[in-house]
Amino acid sequence: MLDIGAMELFVVAILALVVVGPKELPKLLRTVGGFMRKVREMAAEFRSGVEDLAAEVEREVDPFSDLRKEEGLRPGMSPEEITEHILANKEREAIENIGADEESDDAGPKTNEKSSKSDENGPKASTAEGNQS
Repeated sequence: MLDIGAMELFVVAILALVVVGPKELPKLLRTVGGFMRKVREMAAEFRSGVEDLAAEVEREVDPFSDLRKEEGLRPGMSPEEITEHILANKEREAIENIGADEESDDAGPKTNEKSSKSDENGPKASTAEGNQS
């Protein structure tokens, strides 16, 4: 930061001792130390303000960055890969929820889930086939 060597620091210390005197030197050093602490605090506050501003600008530029982090999406993924990744996450969550239900209610809810999934896939497939005919 400041290129102050040992010799320059020694000269400043001797000069301060001569100008201020040995009685007032500790008070001066405390004052300078307090001033330096305040400068560091202000610099840290300024730095955090700039970082907050940069994060806000990034959110405005990319409003879906939080969703990408939450879903674990990588930059450069194609829309198909994104869709597959999100559906796989949702499927994994559903399986975990079913597993939690099984632990509390035994195997009853699992059979109901399977039958409702087959019912959901069945009519959709038949209507899709019906529309093609």
